[in-house]
Amino acid sequence: MLLLVLFCMILCLLVIAAFIVASIRRKQFAYDVSRDYEYGQLPKSATVSLREGELILPDTIGANDTVIARINVKSGWLGRLVMPWIGVKTNRGEWRAYVEHGGNGARYLNLTDTFDDGSRKITLSGNRVFLPDQEVELSVYPRECLSGKKILVLAPHADDAELAAYGLYEKHAADTLVVTITAGEGGSFHYNNLYARNPEQMQAQYLQKGRMRVWNSLTVPLLAGVSSENILQLGYFDSTLQVMKQNPDADVKSTKLDTADVNLFRRANTSPLSKGLNGGSNWRGLVNNLAYIIETFQPDIIVSPSPNIDAHKDHQYTTIAAVEALKQLDYRKGSLFLHTLHFLSDDFPIGKSGSMLSLPPMFGQPFHFHSVYSLPLNKEEQNRKLLALDAMNDIRPNANGYADWKTMIFRGLNGFRHHVFDIDRDLVNRFVRSNELFYVVPVSDVHQEDSYQKIVQCG
Repeated sequence: MLLLVLFCMILCLLVIAAFIVASIRRKQFAYDVSRDYEYGQLPKSATVSLREGELILPDTIGANDTVIARINVKSGWLGRLVMPWIGVKTNRGEWRAYVEHGGNGARYLNLTDTFDDGSRKITLSGNRVFLPDQEVELSVYPRECLSGKKILVLAPHADDAELAAYGLYEKHAADTLVVTITAGEGGSFHYNNLYARNPEQMQAQYLQKGRMRVWNSLTVPLLAGVSSENILQLGYFDSTLQVMKQNPDADVKSTKLDTADVNLFRRANTSPLSKGLNGGSNWRGLVNNLAYIIETFQPDIIVSPSPNIDAHKDHQYTTIAAVEALKQLDYRKGSLFLHTLHFLSDDFPIGKSGSMLSLPPMFGQPFHFHSVYSLPLNKEEQNRKLLALDAMNDIRPNANGYADWKTMIFRGLNGFRHHVFDIDRDLVNRFVRSNELFYVVPVSDVHQEDSYQKIVQCG
C-alpha cells in the first residue's frame, strides 16, 4: 500500500513538472504559437493534396526551383515538452523541419532540393506533431543561376558573412567580394582570466578583441577560396551605425575604446581596394566607401541583412547605408539577397543543426521581398561552414572565460537548464543548416520611393 501511495505521489509530481515545463516552453516564444503564419505576398503557384502523409508535386515545378509549401500542423501533447518536427523523405534523402513547442496552424515548409525530375513524391511525417490530410498551397520561384555573377557580401561584423552566406560565397568564391563593416570590438567582456575588470585592462581586452575579430574577418573567407584582394574590413566601430546615421557628418567614437580613428582597425587590410577607402567614423564616409566599393566591383548580387526582420541595429544600418550608396550611384542592376541573423523576436530559426531553414514566423509585419532563394548545402558543405565558424573567436565555445574551470562548470549547468527550459539560441547551431535562405529584392526597387521606404523600414 505504501509503495502504491509513493508511486502515485511520484506520478503526480511528474505530471506537475511536465505541465510546468510545457507552459515555460510555450511562453519562451515572443508570439502566440497557435497562430497561422501570414505571408500574403507569396504567390499561389499550385495546390496539391496531402493524403496519408504523401504529396505529389506537379510536373510544372522544376527541380531547381525554390518551393515553399503552406502546411497546417497541430502539436501533440509530447510536442509541448519536446520540440516537434516534420520529417521530409524523398528518393533524394531525408530532412527535418522543426515546429515550436505546442505549435499549431499554418507553417511554411521549404521543399527546395528535396525532389528531382525523376520522382516528385514527397513523404511527410510528424514527430510529436500531426499533419492532417489537407490541400497544400505551393509558392514556386524559378531559381536564378548565379554562375559567373559577381557577389558582394556585406557583413556588419566578423562572422555575419559566414553565418548567413558561407555556403553561397564558397560556391562562387572566385566572383565574391566580402566586406566587413565594423571591427566588432564591442559586445560582452571576454577572456576574464586574461584581463582584469579595471579601466585599463578592459580597454586592452576590447582592443585585443577588435584586433582578433578584424583578423577573423580578413582570413576566414580565405578558407572558402576567396582571394585576399577581395576581402575588406572597413574598421567602423561596433554598435555605432545608428548613431552615425543620426549625425551624418560627426565622427562617432567607439563605445568601448577612447578613439574615433577608424584606421586603428582599417590598417589591417592588404587588398589594393583598401587604398580607395577614406573618411572618418561618420555616416557620409560609410556611404561614400560603400559607393566606391560598389562602383569598383560592379556586383550582380548584394548579400546583406533585411532591416525589416533583423533586429540588430548594425545589421539594419549596414543595409540602409548600402541602399543609400546605390541611390547615390544611380546603380540599378542586380538584386539584393536579404537575410536575418537576429530575427525580430530572437526565436528563429529553431531546431538542430543540419535541419531545414524555412520561412520565419510572420503575422502581417512589414517585410518587403519579391522572391525567395534557397541554396542547398550537403553534409560536407555544412561541415566546412561549421569549421569556418569555429575559426571565429567571438562565437567559439571557449571564447568567454578561456580555459577557466569555474566558467566551464557554470556553462555546463547553464547549458542543462537551457536545454530543459529554453530554445537554442546558439548561432552556430542555428545557421549550419541544410540550406541558406535569402529574400530577393531587385536593386531597381531602391530607386522607387515607395519600395525604397519598404526596404529600409526597421523592424
